[in-house]
Amino acid sequence: MSKKLKKRVNGGLAIYAGIGSLITAVMSVVGFLVMIYKAVFLNGNYNWELYFIPIIGLMIAGTMAYILLRIGYEELEN
Repeated sequence: MSKKLKKRVNGGLAIYAGIGSLITAVMSVVGFLVMIYKAVFLNGNYNWELYFIPIIGLMIAGTMAYILLRIGYEELEN
């Protein structure tokens, strides 16, 4: 394979993986909002410390999506 083709393949795969991570992050936000809605409006006896775990997961998934998308676009631009 030529070097240019390898960069395109790597860039494309990074973009696909980044989009997958972005979809995961968005769906996690929706799930997190549903969890907060249930805690506030349906049942007030929730352990609020459990909400730190999804927040950390969301930050990791969002950061990973951003990094992968940025790497993919940089590979395709060059």
